[in-house]
Amino acid sequence: MTPCGLTLGRLFGGTAAVCVGVIAIALTSFWRSSSAAALEASQRSRHEVARGVEAQVASELARAERVLETIERALGTGLVTGSEPAELEALLYTELLAAPRLAEVTFTAARLAEAPRELEGAPDVEGAQPELAADGRLSVSVFWTAEGRVATAWTEPRGSGFVERRWSRDPAGEGPLRAGVARVTPSSDPTSSLTFRASAALAQGGRPLWSDLHFSELEPGALAPPVVLTVQKAVRLGRAFGVVRVGLSMLGLDAITARAAGENEGEAHRVVLLAVPARGPGPARLVTRSSPDDEPRSIDGELRVVPRAPAPPIRVLLASPILDGLDPDRPAAEAELDVDGEPWLATLSPLSSAAAGTRGWLVAVLVPKRHYTRELDALGRALSLPFALTLGLVGSASLAALGVIRRGLAMLGGRTARMRHFDFAAAPGRSGISDIDDVLLDLERAKTVARALCKYTPVALVRRLYEDNREPELGGALREVTLMFSDIQGFTALAERLSPERLAWHLGSYLEVMTRVLTQHGATIDKYIGDAVMAFWNAPSPLERHALAACRAVLACQRELARLYASPEWGDVPPLVTRFGLHRASVLVGHFGAPTRLSYTALGDGVNLAARLESACKQYGVTVLVSGSVHAEAADELAFRPLGSLTVRGKSQAVDTYELLGQRPLAASGSK
Repeated sequence: MTPCGLTLGRLFGGTAAVCVGVIAIALTSFWRSSSAAALEASQRSRHEVARGVEAQVASELARAERVLETIERALGTGLVTGSEPAELEALLYTELLAAPRLAEVTFTAARLAEAPRELEGAPDVEGAQPELAADGRLSVSVFWTAEGRVATAWTEPRGSGFVERRWSRDPAGEGPLRAGVARVTPSSDPTSSLTFRASAALAQGGRPLWSDLHFSELEPGALAPPVVLTVQKAVRLGRAFGVVRVGLSMLGLDAITARAAGENEGEAHRVVLLAVPARGPGPARLVTRSSPDDEPRSIDGELRVVPRAPAPPIRVLLASPILDGLDPDRPAAEAELDVDGEPWLATLSPLSSAAAGTRGWLVAVLVPKRHYTRELDALGRALSLPFALTLGLVGSASLAALGVIRRGLAMLGGRTARMRHFDFAAAPGRSGISDIDDVLLDLERAKTVARALCKYTPVALVRRLYEDNREPELGGALREVTLMFSDIQGFTALAERLSPERLAWHLGSYLEVMTRVLTQHGATIDKYIGDAVMAFWNAPSPLERHALAACRAVLACQRELARLYASPEWGDVPPLVTRFGLHRASVLVGHFGAPTRLSYTALGDGVNLAARLESACKQYGVTVLVSGSVHAEAADELAFRPLGSLTVRGKSQAVDTYELLGQRPLAASGSK
């Protein structure tokens, strides 16, 4: 232990820390419960705003349906007939001026060719169309123009086709409705429009049919045609048949969301209407403008609003993933958005009470989170000063101690991490805490033992045992490996000429080069027998084409040894000649020896053959001799010279032998 070290018990003992902890827990609990209550209240507030918008939208849509019912009653009671365009125009004109934010009112009529029995009662033929007579088809529309005038479009047959007469007037003016000169243009059959055909189907009789947002069909040539939401209904008038269509201006929906945001301006609410795509998955998009510069566009067959310069909350909402994958029948969600570093709360509420034309529409209400937590934040600031003073007295010492502990733990973590990567280099140093210093000292001792063991045991073997989390056990398994034996020619004579110190240095330098190169090429060093080296490949870790790797390792050893002999440190000692023998065979590989003293090695006839090949190098006058099994794997990349068959003592069959020459030339290798 260090003389002046601190212990963890001394650092974190004492009643002061307990008191601070109790205060912190109490304040945290109060803060969390208060925050939850404030956010729950904010959610109720946002839902109230959404319900208010929903009620106003429902009222807006109901206004159009009331106009439709008024026209239907007037036609049904006979006050106005569908065959008198002038009476129709007066009725439509009156209703347009009486209902604010109506954009258009249209009646399209035709005579029935006959009175089918189905039309005399409730319709019961899905999608059927009534048979219309060739004559008696007309259409009268009264609508607001972009210039603020009321226009009439009157389509009637002329000759073999149809013409449209159109005129407009100031709604504040006096005089007949058809004041001024009418503009006459060729037109198409008004009963061929999709509006008429959809509502005239017998299955649609008796109930209104709503459309989604679309550009008004009454001003096709306008640079910015009005955007309307229409409701239409089929009306039976004796032998005549007609469709009433009432269009609401999109400006009315814009006014609802703008008014909702203005009523809650003190809380900085943002309110918009969105719609989930009805034709497949995709993000919800705006159906009302968030600013006057927003532009309606057709997106995937649906008319939606594209904001040009949206306010930051709207911009973040439109880019948020919460708008993806909403259920068109119940598009609801709650989320918290990050708007330029400030949290905003968002509530998406469906227009459940709206008509079929707004299926998939929802109200989005956004408000900054701080508007609901500002009083709680003020209370927190008031309590923070006394709590901070308390923490200042006790916490300063704790923070200093914590810093010391962190440095000590960082030292422990760094050293254990290096040990896990088999880095056992010494790392002296103290943390200043006796408990940690004791552990560091034990780690250094363990690293000293590990460094010593790595000099006796293959590191790859130790790493494998560490990864498998098991201890070595007596026994082995049959494994196909490539074995290598090497020996220095004339080493005994060299040993007689050199002093023991010089001999030890030269032999150590030689074995250091051999060990380094062999290990770099995936070899497991089995043992050193004086100047001889035994190694093998493909154990304990598998290695593809291990015979080829062994041949390359031998060639690399020859190159690196040549550099060693040419270095000034080698001195005047002649270069050593090393003989190598390589053989690939299935042998027993594992832990052999006594239960208390094991050696990881290879046993079997293949080991003896590799040793005999090394000895046979002297007989053939070569430095590298390999067996046929090694040649078979490496011949496609390396060059060999056949030396014939070698009869080895103890084996009944001769062994094909080859001299390893080096890398095969590129041309020869490519032709192979």
